[in-house]
Amino acid sequence: MKNIFLIFSITLLLTSCRKSTFVADQTNNLLPEYSESGRNIAGALINDTAWRCEMHPCFTCYIWRFFIGSSLSGDSTTFRFEGAYSSKTIQFVDTANNNIGAAFKFVIKGLKIENQDSLLKLNNRTFQLDSINNYASISKFFPNDYGHKGKGTFTVTRVQKGNQEYGAGTPSNPAIYKFIISGRFNFQTYDDRLYDVKDGRFDMEVYWQSNLSIN
Repeated sequence: MKNIFLIFSITLLLTSCRKSTFVADQTNNLLPEYSESGRNIAGALINDTAWRCEMHPCFTCYIWRFFIGSSLSGDSTTFRFEGAYSSKTIQFVDTANNNIGAAFKFVIKGLKIENQDSLLKLNNRTFQLDSINNYASISKFFPNDYGHKGKGTFTVTRVQKGNQEYGAGTPSNPAIYKFIISGRFNFQTYDDRLYDVKDGRFDMEVYWQSNLSIN
């Protein structure tokens, strides 16, 4: 019985893993090109230095680096990207030990995601970040110590609902579908200095109870 459970656990890890696909942008080969196919990658320029958010490999799987969180009792939805950049060179190196972790958080007030199908209402929507109700912030010590609330724009260009991936569709084992969310962002904010984040783009798979949290 233990062996069966172990095999099931390993199989679940393998089938639930998603990795990133990097295809260089033609105008800046350090950034991923904009796409809408679920490549699980995001990129931007932080003060003209390349930043990327990619799935991190672990034993038998990859770790999510993009998260959406919404509270049914709250009044906002949060989008979080956990990435890295190099402060000493414009050459981004995935394995560089001196890469600086930098997470972006976008908070949209008045937006609620009640269930996984609610993601579809994000399609073709642009949110103006006024640094009061809606804002972006940056952290080099995520998940805490986010800096000041910044201004900019956060656009979800396209939301796609895919096939059912997991679950039996019962109350105790609900059906979970694959969603692909793609878009762009730009913002300015402060932490230890001014951060000008531009040319942001993302193309991410989203799964309820994995990197989509509704509580």
